[in-house]
Amino acid sequence: MICPTVIEAIEPGELEHCYAIRTAVFCGEQNVSVELEFDGLDANCRHYLAWLGDEPVGTARVRPIGDRIVKFERIAVDIEYRGKDIGRALMDRAMTDAASTGTISGKLHAQTSASAFYEKLGFVAKGSLFIEAGIEHIQMVRDL
Repeated sequence: MICPTVIEAIEPGELEHCYAIRTAVFCGEQNVSVELEFDGLDANCRHYLAWLGDEPVGTARVRPIGDRIVKFERIAVDIEYRGKDIGRALMDRAMTDAASTGTISGKLHAQTSASAFYEKLGFVAKGSLFIEAGIEHIQMVRDL
């Protein structure tokens, strides 16, 4: 099993790695527009970066959306490293940090192709399928 190091990305260079991974995955692979991907909300979020050795391989952001509620967003893993628990490590760190600051609930909009991954992390689907950025999603929630 691969064991990534997950940090909170704070420094400009770390954030640039996060943005580059998001650009490659969402804009490059999934044809999401740069304008939709970079929605102006990054400054209000906590960002996480997964490393394998000296290689940045995954990212996630966490945005406060209500009283002690966060939304997990922009979870992306470089195509070469998928299926190797990078996403799990990112989410574990993000959920642990959120819970440690008093957050009681998290939600996310999962691409339906990734919903089983989030179910394994304890998220439960809620509501109907919907289209976001041209991709089918389902809202999922979890107590932290």
